[in-house]
Amino acid sequence: ERPELIEVEIVTKGNEIKTVLWNSTNIFDKEGKNIVATVAQDITKRKRTEEALTISETRLHTLVQTIPDLIWSKDKDGIYLSCNRMFERFFGVAEAEIVGKTDYDFVDRKLADFSREMDRKAMAAGKPTSNEEWITFADDGHNAYLETIKAPMFDAQNKLIGVLGIGRDITERKKAEDAL
Repeated sequence: ERPELIEVEIVTKGNEIKTVLWNSTNIFDKEGKNIVATVAQDITKRKRTEEALTISETRLHTLVQTIPDLIWSKDKDGIYLSCNRMFERFFGVAEAEIVGKTDYDFVDRKLADFSREMDRKAMAAGKPTSNEEWITFADDGHNAYLETIKAPMFDAQNKLIGVLGIGRDITERKKAEDAL
């Protein structure tokens, strides 16, 4: 009674596997006779592109999650778009609870104001900026001295879309410098 849309794999005469989008529906001819009308569209190239994109996204996600530094991205308004596991430890919550929120939802106003100002400086400069700061991890309460680099992010049309942050723990280096 209603159109049916399915993806099926077929084998061609040349023994090639193709993915086809198969769309069937019932229609009636002039005499009222029920006829099944079917349209098949080769979507093999689209499916391969989707699969390649999924693999690429998975690799990129794995890479970002594996890096031992804190990594995060925000839009121009300071709203979190993504972060890695190490950054989750800083706020003490999962990425799903961070995305869509700002620093003001997680840290005191002074630190949030500082972070926001550093975001603005990087975006205004149009190039990476850096600073060093002590932070406390919410997950276990330990302190770390971070070298924080913030870089503006641009889309394919070179339009500013936000900021990427990377925080590297340099606590041991700082302690060695202070000892000297």
